[in-house]
Amino acid sequence: MFDAISPPRIKLAFALLAHGRPADVERLIATLIGQGHAVAVHYDLKSCDDGFRALYRRFAGNERVRFARRLSVHWGEWSVVRGTLNCLDEIAASGWNPDYVYHLSGMDYPIRPSAQLLDFLERNRGDEFIETAAADSDPWVKTGPQRERYLYRWWFNWRDQKRRTEISYKLQRWLGLTRPFVRGLTPYMGSQWWVLTWSTLQEIMQLARAPDVERFFRNTLVPDELFFQTMVRHVAQPERITNCPLTLYQFSDYGYPVVYHADHYDYLLRQNFFFARKISTHCGKLRDRLDRTWSGEVQLAPFSDLQVGLLSSEYEDWRLAHRDGPPGRPVAGRSQGRWYEDHKRVTKPFFAVLGASTVELAAVYTALARAPGLLCHGQVFHPARIEFARNAPSFAGYDATDVKLRDLSAPVFVADLVGAEKTRLSGFLLRRGQGWHIAELALDRPHVRVVVVDGDPLVAFCETLLGAALTLSEGLNIERLRAIPPPVAALCFRRFITEYEAHARWLAEQWDKAARTKPPGWLVRIDPRHDDWRERLAQCLGAASDGEGFCADACREVALDLLRRGGISPAALEHVGLPSCNVPLVTELV
Repeated sequence: MFDAISPPRIKLAFALLAHGRPADVERLIATLIGQGHAVAVHYDLKSCDDGFRALYRRFAGNERVRFARRLSVHWGEWSVVRGTLNCLDEIAASGWNPDYVYHLSGMDYPIRPSAQLLDFLERNRGDEFIETAAADSDPWVKTGPQRERYLYRWWFNWRDQKRRTEISYKLQRWLGLTRPFVRGLTPYMGSQWWVLTWSTLQEIMQLARAPDVERFFRNTLVPDELFFQTMVRHVAQPERITNCPLTLYQFSDYGYPVVYHADHYDYLLRQNFFFARKISTHCGKLRDRLDRTWSGEVQLAPFSDLQVGLLSSEYEDWRLAHRDGPPGRPVAGRSQGRWYEDHKRVTKPFFAVLGASTVELAAVYTALARAPGLLCHGQVFHPARIEFARNAPSFAGYDATDVKLRDLSAPVFVADLVGAEKTRLSGFLLRRGQGWHIAELALDRPHVRVVVVDGDPLVAFCETLLGAALTLSEGLNIERLRAIPPPVAALCFRRFITEYEAHARWLAEQWDKAARTKPPGWLVRIDPRHDDWRERLAQCLGAASDGEGFCADACREVALDLLRRGGISPAALEHVGLPSCNVPLVTELV
């Protein structure tokens, strides 16, 4: 079958995973088979059926294109590997018998001549090109878990069912439900995109059919970065494994893949790779130019085999130099440097009220909202919305829904928020877990007044137990609280109190440092359950305030009842409710 077009010395087939625009997939297939190669395509079952049917009709009867059995592919699941294996099954059934299989996605595109790729594979015939890092020892994952991907069982999709995934993972950790790696193999991790010999892939396909192997990997997290990487180390000779990818891929600071556009053309041609991912779907002209490179019409000097897969620092150097705009011309609204440089922009005095629960902060907010000379915003780092003073829909150029813009640079946001108020002393509330890098800034800077609310840990626990980030206008739902099973409440409490005390220790350390640098009276602790809290608040902020005290007896009694029935001993609960820095409960709960 490979003889219909001038046969290359190396027989090369592509395993193509696609789910995007059919036109882009069609173009990539046509580009690959135009140089005499063969392509097995898996097109995601979730994608448009009309698009797939058009793609199928376009290549119907072409002996160099086969379509694998379709299934719904979901990020981070076994279905990604299964789709690839379906492509390999089609290659096996085709009779192509290639020397190598090159694994691609529908957004990849060649950036070097086909002839150079074949010459390279010919010179290195028998070598396996796949990134493999020892998962138990080498830090390969930049963000998120690494060893946990296979030590625990992942029954839910991390993107679609975050809450269930988190609960399942934390429960397994707490119970110590780790598992050995299947068949005692040493796990390896690496990029999903590889180039492997057909003989090696046939052995891997045989292993993939084993029930225990599939059962194990089916419940791992992101198995496409684990399965082939581990199996190739099991079946191939170590000296034949070249630990470098032949496809260029890069990631941003936020863990997202870099997408290449038309202005990356010269950059791509300078790279020591044969393909690149991801090419923007809007860059037809870039693909036009790369077609001329792939066909050999544009001559490129070959690079040394020793340079293949080596990523230069060119892109990172340029990106870091221009991330805030061209030098001398910063982009409006963006930070002017890294976080520890950004915080220097916050130079105007302000105040911050730090607390462990929203309902207790709400009592303080009610008092401060009535105080003359003050402008008190609510939880400006609430995960769902920015709580501006008096529930304003916008302030300082930000809408209440601009949480992503706020999170681009929290210090810049605070500087804008504080700078927008010209006459009054402004400030905001910070609940534990919301914007606590800003809490550190507030405690560190001598010109910032800080009020720490020593509330009831059980109130904070109830908010955590209900699993919702409350707004200032909400109260605790006692009926929902009563409906929680006591064993669940007790399990959550053990984890909560450990984190709560760790936070209390951190706050105590920061308090000691701040007490040495702030003016007298600019750093106070209050407890809304005690009568003197209003006076202490006024002492710190320089303005009289008025407000009601805080009472959460009903909430507290429900929580205590749940914990007692859940098996938490009375001794461990005896002192819950004292100021957070004086609650040594962890030893009681072990």
